[in-house]
Amino acid sequence: MNTITLVVAVVLLCGVLLVRVNKQLGFPALISFVGIGAVYAAIYPAVFETITPTTAKDLSYLALAFILFEGGLHTSLRRVKHAFAPSISLATVGVVVSAAIMTALAYELLHVSLVAAALLGVAASSTDAASVFSVLGGTALRRRLVDVMELESGTNDPMAFFLTTILIQWQQLTGHSISQAIWYTLVLFLLQMGVGFFIGFLTGIFGSFINRSIDLDTGGMYPAFTLGLALLSFALAQSLYGSGFLAVYVTSVVLSNRRLEHRYSILRFHEGLAWTMHILMFVVLGLFLVPRDLAYLAGPGVLLAVGALFLARPAAVWVSTLWMGFTAKERAFMAWAGLRGAAPIVLILSAVEAQVTGYIVLIEVVFFVVIASTLVQGLTVNWVAEKLDLLEPTPSENILDLISITRENAVILPVEIGQTSRLVDKRMVEIKFPENTLCYGIVRGNQVVVPRGSTKLRSGDHLLILSDLRHIPSLKTLFQGEQVGPPAMLP
Repeated sequence: MNTITLVVAVVLLCGVLLVRVNKQLGFPALISFVGIGAVYAAIYPAVFETITPTTAKDLSYLALAFILFEGGLHTSLRRVKHAFAPSISLATVGVVVSAAIMTALAYELLHVSLVAAALLGVAASSTDAASVFSVLGGTALRRRLVDVMELESGTNDPMAFFLTTILIQWQQLTGHSISQAIWYTLVLFLLQMGVGFFIGFLTGIFGSFINRSIDLDTGGMYPAFTLGLALLSFALAQSLYGSGFLAVYVTSVVLSNRRLEHRYSILRFHEGLAWTMHILMFVVLGLFLVPRDLAYLAGPGVLLAVGALFLARPAAVWVSTLWMGFTAKERAFMAWAGLRGAAPIVLILSAVEAQVTGYIVLIEVVFFVVIASTLVQGLTVNWVAEKLDLLEPTPSENILDLISITRENAVILPVEIGQTSRLVDKRMVEIKFPENTLCYGIVRGNQVVVPRGSTKLRSGDHLLILSDLRHIPSLKTLFQGEQVGPPAMLP
Protein backbone atom coordinates (compact mmCIF):
# COMPACT_ATOMS: atom_id res chain seq x y z
CA MET A 1 0.00 0.00 0.00
CA ASN A 2 2.80 2.43 0.93
CA THR A 3 4.63 1.65 -2.31
CA ILE A 4 1.55 2.36 -4.43
CA THR A 5 0.89 5.60 -2.54
CA LEU A 6 4.49 6.70 -3.03
CA VAL A 7 4.36 5.92 -6.76
CA VAL A 8 1.12 7.87 -7.24
CA ALA A 9 2.54 10.81 -5.29
CA VAL A 10 5.75 10.90 -7.33
CA VAL A 11 3.88 10.61 -10.64
CA LEU A 12 1.46 13.43 -9.76
CA LEU A 13 4.17 15.73 -8.44
CA CYS A 14 6.38 15.12 -11.47
CA GLY A 15 3.41 15.72 -13.76
CA VAL A 16 2.50 19.03 -12.14
CA LEU A 17 6.10 20.26 -12.10
CA LEU A 18 6.57 19.25 -15.73
CA VAL A 19 3.53 21.31 -16.74
CA ARG A 20 5.30 24.39 -15.42
CA VAL A 21 8.68 23.51 -16.95
CA ASN A 22 7.19 22.64 -20.33
CA LYS A 23 5.20 25.87 -20.42
CA GLN A 24 8.43 27.80 -20.01
CA LEU A 25 10.07 25.78 -22.79
CA GLY A 26 7.01 25.87 -25.08
CA PHE A 27 6.83 22.07 -25.05
CA PRO A 28 3.52 20.13 -24.70
CA ALA A 29 3.32 18.79 -21.15
CA LEU A 30 1.32 15.70 -22.11
CA ILE A 31 4.32 14.19 -23.91
CA SER A 32 6.39 14.38 -20.73
CA PHE A 33 3.76 12.28 -18.96
CA VAL A 34 4.38 9.51 -21.50
CA GLY A 35 8.05 9.64 -20.57
CA ILE A 36 7.20 9.25 -16.88
CA GLY A 37 5.24 6.08 -17.65
CA ALA A 38 7.93 4.62 -19.89
CA VAL A 39 10.70 5.28 -17.34
CA TYR A 40 8.66 3.80 -14.51
CA ALA A 41 7.87 0.64 -16.51
CA ALA A 42 11.58 0.20 -17.29
CA ILE A 43 12.61 0.64 -13.64
CA TYR A 44 9.78 -1.42 -12.15
CA PRO A 45 8.59 -4.11 -14.62
CA ALA A 46 6.40 -5.71 -11.94
CA VAL A 47 3.94 -2.86 -12.50
CA PHE A 48 2.24 -5.00 -15.17
CA GLU A 49 1.15 -7.46 -12.48
CA THR A 50 -1.00 -4.67 -11.05
CA ILE A 51 -1.88 -2.66 -14.15
CA THR A 52 -3.14 -5.22 -16.64
CA PRO A 53 -4.75 -4.19 -19.94
CA THR A 54 -8.17 -4.67 -18.32
CA THR A 55 -7.27 -2.46 -15.37
CA ALA A 56 -5.76 0.14 -17.69
CA LYS A 57 -8.88 0.14 -19.83
CA ASP A 58 -11.19 0.57 -16.82
CA LEU A 59 -9.05 3.42 -15.47
CA SER A 60 -8.98 5.00 -18.91
CA TYR A 61 -12.76 4.85 -19.28
CA LEU A 62 -13.19 6.60 -15.94
CA ALA A 63 -10.52 9.17 -16.76
CA LEU A 64 -12.09 10.05 -20.10
CA ALA A 65 -15.51 10.36 -18.48
CA PHE A 66 -14.17 12.98 -16.05
CA ILE A 67 -12.41 14.81 -18.89
CA LEU A 68 -15.64 14.96 -20.90
CA PHE A 69 -17.60 16.10 -17.84
CA GLU A 70 -15.20 19.01 -17.31
CA GLY A 71 -15.46 19.94 -21.00
CA GLY A 72 -19.25 19.98 -20.85
CA LEU A 73 -19.19 22.39 -17.91
CA HIS A 74 -17.72 24.99 -20.27
CA THR A 75 -20.21 24.37 -23.10
CA SER A 76 -22.87 27.04 -23.62
CA LEU A 77 -26.16 25.91 -25.21
CA ARG A 78 -26.64 29.39 -26.61
CA ARG A 79 -23.41 28.99 -28.57
CA VAL A 80 -24.06 25.31 -29.34
CA LYS A 81 -27.11 26.26 -31.41
CA HIS A 82 -24.84 27.88 -34.00
CA ALA A 83 -22.30 25.05 -33.91
CA PHE A 84 -24.59 22.02 -33.66
CA ALA A 85 -24.88 20.99 -37.33
CA PRO A 86 -21.18 21.16 -38.27
CA SER A 87 -20.13 19.63 -34.93
CA ILE A 88 -22.41 16.62 -35.26
CA SER A 89 -21.39 16.20 -38.90
CA LEU A 90 -17.71 16.21 -37.90
CA ALA A 91 -18.41 13.82 -35.03
CA THR A 92 -20.21 11.30 -37.25
CA VAL A 93 -19.46 11.70 -40.97
CA GLY A 94 -16.02 13.08 -40.20
CA VAL A 95 -15.09 10.16 -37.96
CA VAL A 96 -16.26 7.62 -40.56
CA VAL A 97 -14.35 9.31 -43.42
CA SER A 98 -11.17 9.67 -41.38
CA ALA A 99 -11.45 6.11 -40.04
CA ALA A 100 -11.86 4.69 -43.55
CA ILE A 101 -8.70 6.44 -44.78
CA MET A 102 -6.66 5.46 -41.72
CA THR A 103 -7.91 1.87 -41.97
CA ALA A 104 -6.65 1.59 -45.55
CA LEU A 105 -3.28 3.09 -44.58
CA ALA A 106 -2.89 0.82 -41.53
CA TYR A 107 -3.83 -2.30 -43.52
CA GLU A 108 -1.20 -1.57 -46.15
CA LEU A 109 1.59 -0.38 -43.87
CA LEU A 110 1.25 -2.73 -40.89
CA HIS A 111 0.04 -5.92 -42.62
CA VAL A 112 -2.39 -6.67 -39.79
CA SER A 113 -5.92 -8.05 -39.98
CA LEU A 114 -8.63 -5.82 -41.40
CA VAL A 115 -10.35 -5.59 -38.01
CA ALA A 116 -7.12 -4.52 -36.28
CA ALA A 117 -6.49 -1.92 -39.00
CA ALA A 118 -10.05 -0.63 -38.63
CA LEU A 119 -9.67 -0.35 -34.85
CA LEU A 120 -6.54 1.72 -35.32
CA GLY A 121 -8.31 3.81 -37.95
CA VAL A 122 -11.20 4.58 -35.60
CA ALA A 123 -8.88 5.37 -32.70
CA ALA A 124 -6.77 7.75 -34.78
CA SER A 125 -9.88 9.55 -36.05
CA SER A 126 -11.23 10.70 -32.70
CA THR A 127 -10.18 14.19 -31.65
CA ASP A 128 -9.65 14.38 -27.94
CA ALA A 129 -11.62 16.62 -25.61
CA ALA A 130 -8.70 16.88 -23.19
CA SER A 131 -6.30 18.26 -25.78
CA VAL A 132 -8.79 20.44 -27.65
CA PHE A 133 -10.25 22.03 -24.52
CA SER A 134 -6.83 22.75 -23.02
CA VAL A 135 -5.33 24.22 -26.23
CA LEU A 136 -8.33 26.15 -27.54
CA GLY A 137 -9.40 27.38 -24.11
CA GLY A 138 -6.68 30.02 -24.15
CA THR A 139 -6.88 30.89 -27.84
CA ALA A 140 -8.43 34.15 -29.03
CA LEU A 141 -10.03 32.29 -31.94
CA ARG A 142 -13.24 33.14 -33.74
CA ARG A 143 -15.98 32.05 -31.38
CA ARG A 144 -17.79 29.83 -33.87
CA LEU A 145 -14.65 27.81 -34.62
CA VAL A 146 -13.97 27.26 -30.91
CA ASP A 147 -17.57 26.17 -30.34
CA VAL A 148 -17.57 23.78 -33.29
CA MET A 149 -14.33 22.05 -32.34
CA GLU A 150 -15.07 21.85 -28.63
CA LEU A 151 -18.53 20.39 -29.27
CA GLU A 152 -17.09 18.00 -31.86
CA SER A 153 -14.41 16.74 -29.47
CA GLY A 154 -17.08 16.15 -26.81
CA THR A 155 -19.43 14.26 -29.12
CA ASN A 156 -17.15 12.26 -31.39
CA ASP A 157 -15.92 10.05 -28.56
CA PRO A 158 -19.30 8.26 -28.25
CA MET A 159 -19.25 7.67 -32.02
CA ALA A 160 -15.68 6.33 -31.93
CA PHE A 161 -16.48 4.04 -29.00
CA PHE A 162 -19.57 2.78 -30.81
CA LEU A 163 -17.52 1.90 -33.89
CA THR A 164 -14.88 0.22 -31.71
CA THR A 165 -17.55 -1.86 -29.96
CA ILE A 166 -19.03 -2.88 -33.29
CA LEU A 167 -15.66 -3.95 -34.71
CA ILE A 168 -14.79 -6.02 -31.64
CA GLN A 169 -18.18 -7.71 -31.60
CA TRP A 170 -18.12 -8.36 -35.34
CA GLN A 171 -14.92 -10.32 -34.86
CA GLN A 172 -16.60 -12.42 -32.19
CA LEU A 173 -19.80 -12.98 -34.15
CA THR A 174 -19.83 -15.85 -36.63
CA GLY A 175 -22.45 -17.27 -38.94
CA HIS A 176 -24.36 -14.01 -39.44
CA SER A 177 -25.31 -12.54 -42.80
CA ILE A 178 -24.39 -9.02 -43.90
CA SER A 179 -28.01 -7.86 -43.52
CA GLN A 180 -28.10 -9.17 -39.94
CA ALA A 181 -24.82 -7.39 -39.16
CA ILE A 182 -26.15 -4.11 -40.58
CA TRP A 183 -29.39 -4.45 -38.62
CA TYR A 184 -27.45 -5.21 -35.43
CA THR A 185 -25.24 -2.16 -35.99
CA LEU A 186 -28.23 0.15 -36.48
CA VAL A 187 -30.04 -1.11 -33.38
CA LEU A 188 -26.90 -0.83 -31.24
CA PHE A 189 -26.24 2.70 -32.50
CA LEU A 190 -29.76 3.88 -31.64
CA LEU A 191 -29.59 2.11 -28.27
CA GLN A 192 -26.24 3.58 -27.24
CA MET A 193 -26.93 7.12 -28.38
CA GLY A 194 -30.56 7.19 -27.29
CA VAL A 195 -29.98 5.74 -23.83
CA GLY A 196 -26.84 7.83 -23.35
CA PHE A 197 -28.60 11.08 -24.21
CA PHE A 198 -31.73 10.24 -22.18
CA ILE A 199 -29.79 9.23 -19.05
CA GLY A 200 -27.47 12.22 -19.36
CA PHE A 201 -30.37 14.67 -19.74
CA LEU A 202 -32.35 13.26 -16.81
CA THR A 203 -29.30 13.14 -14.56
CA GLY A 204 -28.48 16.74 -15.45
CA ILE A 205 -32.02 17.93 -14.62
CA PHE A 206 -32.02 15.95 -11.38
CA GLY A 207 -28.59 17.28 -10.42
CA SER A 208 -29.56 20.86 -11.21
CA PHE A 209 -32.67 20.62 -9.02
CA ILE A 210 -30.75 19.12 -6.08
CA ASN A 211 -27.94 21.65 -6.46
CA ARG A 212 -30.39 24.54 -6.11
CA SER A 213 -32.46 22.92 -3.38
CA ILE A 214 -29.93 21.67 -0.85
CA ASP A 215 -28.14 24.03 1.49
CA LEU A 216 -24.84 22.34 2.32
CA ASP A 217 -22.75 23.49 5.26
CA THR A 218 -19.66 24.09 3.17
CA GLY A 219 -19.02 25.01 -0.46
CA GLY A 220 -16.49 22.19 -0.72
CA MET A 221 -19.33 19.66 -0.77
CA TYR A 222 -20.78 20.93 -4.05
CA PRO A 223 -17.88 19.62 -6.20
CA ALA A 224 -18.24 16.28 -4.41
CA PHE A 225 -21.90 16.28 -5.43
CA THR A 226 -21.14 16.95 -9.10
CA LEU A 227 -18.43 14.27 -9.00
CA GLY A 228 -21.07 11.82 -7.82
CA LEU A 229 -23.41 12.97 -10.60
CA ALA A 230 -20.74 12.30 -13.22
CA LEU A 231 -20.19 8.78 -11.90
CA LEU A 232 -23.95 8.15 -11.64
CA SER A 233 -24.62 9.29 -15.20
CA PHE A 234 -21.76 7.24 -16.65
CA ALA A 235 -22.54 4.07 -14.68
CA LEU A 236 -26.30 4.16 -15.32
CA ALA A 237 -25.88 4.61 -19.07
CA GLN A 238 -23.27 1.84 -19.30
CA SER A 239 -25.46 -0.50 -17.24
CA LEU A 240 -28.38 0.08 -19.62
CA TYR A 241 -26.21 -0.54 -22.74
CA GLY A 242 -26.04 3.17 -23.54
CA SER A 243 -23.04 5.39 -24.17
CA GLY A 244 -21.68 6.45 -20.80
CA PHE A 245 -19.46 9.04 -22.48
CA LEU A 246 -22.38 10.74 -24.18
CA ALA A 247 -24.36 10.58 -20.94
CA VAL A 248 -21.68 12.21 -18.80
CA TYR A 249 -21.12 14.96 -21.39
CA VAL A 250 -24.84 15.73 -21.69
CA THR A 251 -25.19 15.77 -17.89
CA SER A 252 -22.48 18.41 -17.51
CA VAL A 253 -23.87 20.52 -20.38
CA VAL A 254 -27.34 20.53 -18.77
CA LEU A 255 -25.85 21.44 -15.38
CA SER A 256 -23.70 24.26 -16.71
CA ASN A 257 -26.56 25.88 -18.61
CA ARG A 258 -28.84 26.13 -15.57
CA ARG A 259 -28.35 28.05 -12.35
CA LEU A 260 -25.47 26.33 -10.57
CA GLU A 261 -24.70 27.08 -6.94
CA HIS A 262 -20.98 27.46 -6.18
CA ARG A 263 -20.20 27.38 -9.90
CA TYR A 264 -16.65 28.68 -9.43
CA SER A 265 -15.70 25.97 -6.91
CA ILE A 266 -17.21 23.28 -9.12
CA LEU A 267 -15.39 24.48 -12.24
CA ARG A 268 -12.03 24.74 -10.49
CA PHE A 269 -12.38 21.29 -8.90
CA HIS A 270 -13.23 19.55 -12.18
CA GLU A 271 -10.50 21.44 -14.03
CA GLY A 272 -7.96 20.05 -11.56
CA LEU A 273 -9.50 16.58 -11.78
CA ALA A 274 -9.40 16.65 -15.58
CA TRP A 275 -5.71 17.56 -15.54
CA THR A 276 -5.06 14.69 -13.14
CA MET A 277 -6.82 12.40 -15.60
CA HIS A 278 -4.64 13.79 -18.42
CA ILE A 279 -1.57 12.78 -16.45
CA LEU A 280 -3.02 9.34 -15.71
CA MET A 281 -3.88 8.62 -19.35
CA PHE A 282 -0.52 9.55 -20.81
CA VAL A 283 1.38 7.78 -18.04
CA VAL A 284 -0.63 4.64 -18.87
CA LEU A 285 0.36 5.03 -22.53
CA GLY A 286 3.99 5.24 -21.47
CA LEU A 287 3.68 2.09 -19.35
CA PHE A 288 2.68 -0.02 -22.35
CA LEU A 289 5.39 1.24 -24.69
CA VAL A 290 8.25 -1.13 -25.56
CA PRO A 291 11.32 0.76 -26.92
CA ARG A 292 12.39 -2.27 -28.98
CA ASP A 293 9.02 -2.37 -30.78
CA LEU A 294 9.01 1.42 -31.23
CA ALA A 295 12.26 1.22 -33.17
CA TYR A 296 10.86 -1.56 -35.36
CA LEU A 297 7.59 0.30 -36.03
CA ALA A 298 9.09 3.77 -36.40
CA GLY A 299 8.77 3.84 -40.18
CA PRO A 300 5.10 2.75 -40.48
CA GLY A 301 4.23 4.70 -37.32
CA VAL A 302 5.57 7.98 -38.68
CA LEU A 303 3.85 7.41 -42.04
CA LEU A 304 0.53 6.75 -40.29
CA ALA A 305 0.98 9.86 -38.16
CA VAL A 306 1.62 11.91 -41.30
CA GLY A 307 -1.43 10.33 -42.93
CA ALA A 308 -3.61 11.20 -39.93
CA LEU A 309 -2.47 14.84 -39.83
CA PHE A 310 -2.21 15.67 -43.52
CA LEU A 311 -4.68 13.33 -45.25
CA ALA A 312 -7.35 11.74 -43.05
CA ARG A 313 -8.29 14.74 -40.90
CA PRO A 314 -8.33 17.30 -43.75
CA ALA A 315 -10.46 14.99 -45.91
CA ALA A 316 -12.88 14.41 -43.03
CA VAL A 317 -13.25 18.14 -42.38
CA TRP A 318 -13.76 19.11 -46.00
CA VAL A 319 -16.36 16.38 -46.62
CA SER A 320 -18.34 16.88 -43.40
CA THR A 321 -18.50 20.70 -43.58
CA LEU A 322 -19.68 21.07 -47.17
CA TRP A 323 -22.28 23.84 -47.63
CA MET A 324 -22.09 24.93 -43.98
CA GLY A 325 -20.79 28.45 -44.54
CA PHE A 326 -17.14 27.99 -43.60
CA THR A 327 -14.39 29.76 -45.50
CA ALA A 328 -11.41 27.86 -46.89
CA LYS A 329 -9.22 29.31 -44.13
CA GLU A 330 -11.63 28.18 -41.41
CA ARG A 331 -11.83 24.66 -42.81
CA ALA A 332 -8.06 24.51 -43.13
CA PHE A 333 -7.72 25.49 -39.49
CA MET A 334 -10.28 22.92 -38.31
CA ALA A 335 -8.35 20.30 -40.26
CA TRP A 336 -5.15 21.26 -38.43
CA ALA A 337 -6.67 21.71 -34.97
CA GLY A 338 -8.09 18.18 -34.63
CA LEU A 339 -5.77 17.21 -31.78
CA ARG A 340 -5.51 13.63 -30.54
CA GLY A 341 -4.87 12.75 -26.93
CA ALA A 342 -6.41 10.45 -24.35
CA ALA A 343 -9.28 9.09 -26.47
CA PRO A 344 -7.15 7.08 -28.96
CA ILE A 345 -5.34 5.49 -26.02
CA VAL A 346 -8.60 4.38 -24.42
CA LEU A 347 -9.92 3.02 -27.71
CA ILE A 348 -6.78 0.99 -28.38
CA LEU A 349 -6.79 -0.39 -24.82
CA SER A 350 -10.26 -1.79 -25.58
CA ALA A 351 -8.77 -3.67 -28.53
CA VAL A 352 -5.84 -4.85 -26.41
CA GLU A 353 -8.18 -6.20 -23.72
CA ALA A 354 -10.30 -7.99 -26.33
CA GLN A 355 -7.08 -9.47 -27.82
CA VAL A 356 -8.07 -8.57 -31.36
CA THR A 357 -5.81 -10.26 -33.90
CA GLY A 358 -2.76 -8.02 -34.41
CA TYR A 359 -3.46 -5.95 -31.32
CA ILE A 360 0.15 -6.03 -30.08
CA VAL A 361 1.37 -3.42 -32.57
CA LEU A 362 -1.64 -1.12 -32.12
CA ILE A 363 -0.58 0.46 -28.82
CA GLU A 364 2.88 1.20 -30.25
CA VAL A 365 1.54 2.72 -33.47
CA VAL A 366 -1.06 4.87 -31.74
CA PHE A 367 1.87 6.35 -29.80
CA PHE A 368 3.23 7.88 -33.00
CA VAL A 369 -0.15 9.32 -33.96
CA VAL A 370 -0.84 10.82 -30.52
CA ILE A 371 2.67 12.18 -30.04
CA ALA A 372 2.77 13.68 -33.55
CA SER A 373 -0.59 15.35 -32.99
CA THR A 374 0.29 16.65 -29.53
CA LEU A 375 3.74 17.82 -30.52
CA VAL A 376 3.27 19.16 -34.05
CA GLN A 377 -0.30 20.44 -33.85
CA GLY A 378 -0.20 21.47 -30.20
CA LEU A 379 2.87 23.63 -30.76
CA THR A 380 1.61 25.27 -33.94
CA VAL A 381 -2.18 25.60 -33.59
CA ASN A 382 -2.03 29.17 -32.29
CA TRP A 383 0.57 30.15 -34.90
CA VAL A 384 -1.60 28.69 -37.69
CA ALA A 385 -4.64 30.60 -36.42
CA GLU A 386 -2.63 33.81 -36.47
CA LYS A 387 -1.31 33.22 -39.99
CA LEU A 388 -4.83 32.46 -41.26
CA ASP A 389 -6.10 35.67 -39.61
CA LEU A 390 -8.66 33.83 -37.47
CA LEU A 391 -7.89 35.46 -34.12
CA GLU A 392 -10.14 37.97 -32.39
CA PRO A 393 -9.40 40.53 -29.64
CA THR A 394 -9.95 39.03 -26.19
CA PRO A 395 -8.84 39.66 -22.59
CA SER A 396 -5.31 38.39 -21.99
CA GLU A 397 -6.34 36.46 -18.88
CA ASN A 398 -8.86 33.65 -18.47
CA ILE A 399 -11.93 34.68 -16.44
CA LEU A 400 -11.31 31.96 -13.86
CA ASP A 401 -7.71 33.14 -13.44
CA LEU A 402 -8.94 36.70 -12.91
CA ILE A 403 -11.41 35.49 -10.29
CA SER A 404 -8.64 33.52 -8.63
CA ILE A 405 -6.44 36.64 -8.41
CA THR A 406 -9.38 38.60 -6.96
CA ARG A 407 -10.05 35.91 -4.35
CA GLU A 408 -6.44 36.07 -3.18
CA ASN A 409 -6.53 39.85 -2.65
CA ALA A 410 -10.10 40.79 -1.74
CA VAL A 411 -12.82 39.85 0.74
CA ILE A 412 -16.55 40.43 1.10
CA LEU A 413 -17.87 42.07 4.24
CA PRO A 414 -21.63 41.64 4.91
CA VAL A 415 -23.39 44.49 6.74
CA GLU A 416 -27.06 44.57 7.83
CA ILE A 417 -28.76 47.95 8.26
CA GLY A 418 -30.88 47.98 11.45
CA GLN A 419 -34.28 49.60 11.90
CA THR A 420 -32.89 52.44 14.05
CA SER A 421 -29.70 52.87 12.04
CA ARG A 422 -28.40 56.36 11.33
CA LEU A 423 -27.79 55.19 7.75
CA VAL A 424 -31.48 54.63 6.90
CA ASP A 425 -32.52 56.92 4.00
CA LYS A 426 -28.92 57.92 3.38
CA ARG A 427 -27.70 57.84 -0.21
CA MET A 428 -24.73 55.64 -1.09
CA VAL A 429 -22.78 58.70 -2.25
CA GLU A 430 -22.95 60.11 1.30
CA ILE A 431 -21.13 57.12 2.83
CA LYS A 432 -17.36 57.66 2.93
CA PHE A 433 -15.94 54.26 2.01
CA PRO A 434 -12.18 53.62 2.31
CA GLU A 435 -10.16 53.54 -0.91
CA ASN A 436 -10.38 50.40 -3.07
CA THR A 437 -13.73 49.58 -1.49
CA LEU A 438 -17.06 49.06 -3.23
CA CYS A 439 -20.57 48.11 -2.19
CA TYR A 440 -21.41 46.00 -5.21
CA GLY A 441 -24.78 44.64 -4.11
CA ILE A 442 -27.68 45.22 -1.74
CA VAL A 443 -29.90 42.26 -0.88
CA ARG A 444 -33.34 43.69 -0.21
CA GLY A 445 -35.80 40.94 0.66
CA ASN A 446 -35.67 38.48 -2.24
CA GLN A 447 -34.23 41.03 -4.64
CA VAL A 448 -30.71 42.16 -5.41
CA VAL A 449 -30.16 45.87 -6.02
CA VAL A 450 -27.04 47.06 -7.84
CA PRO A 451 -26.39 50.31 -5.94
CA ARG A 452 -25.72 53.67 -7.52
CA GLY A 453 -24.72 56.93 -5.86
CA SER A 454 -28.37 57.96 -5.54
CA THR A 455 -29.54 54.63 -4.04
CA LYS A 456 -31.10 55.15 -0.57
CA LEU A 457 -30.55 52.59 2.16
CA ARG A 458 -33.50 50.99 3.94
CA SER A 459 -33.76 49.13 7.20
CA GLY A 460 -33.18 45.44 6.73
CA ASP A 461 -30.84 45.96 3.75
CA HIS A 462 -27.89 43.58 3.53
CA LEU A 463 -24.85 45.28 2.01
CA LEU A 464 -22.18 43.22 0.27
CA ILE A 465 -18.96 45.22 0.42
CA LEU A 466 -15.91 44.25 -1.62
CA SER A 467 -12.65 45.49 -0.15
CA ASP A 468 -9.03 44.76 0.66
CA LEU A 469 -8.47 42.83 3.89
CA ARG A 470 -6.44 45.77 5.24
CA HIS A 471 -9.52 48.02 5.26
CA ILE A 472 -11.71 45.77 7.42
CA PRO A 473 -10.98 47.73 10.66
CA SER A 474 -11.91 51.01 8.93
CA LEU A 475 -15.13 49.49 7.61
CA LYS A 476 -16.09 48.19 11.07
CA THR A 477 -15.57 51.69 12.43
CA LEU A 478 -17.63 53.17 9.58
CA PHE A 479 -20.51 50.80 10.27
CA GLN A 480 -20.27 50.90 14.05
CA GLY A 481 -23.64 50.07 15.53
CA GLU A 482 -24.65 47.93 12.53
CA GLN A 483 -24.60 44.14 12.34
CA VAL A 484 -21.28 43.48 10.64
CA GLY A 485 -20.53 39.89 9.68
CA PRO A 486 -17.12 38.26 9.40
CA PRO A 487 -15.19 38.95 6.17
CA ALA A 488 -15.31 36.08 3.68
CA MET A 489 -13.46 35.12 0.51
CA LEU A 490 -15.19 35.46 -2.83
CA PRO A 491 -17.30 32.35 -3.57
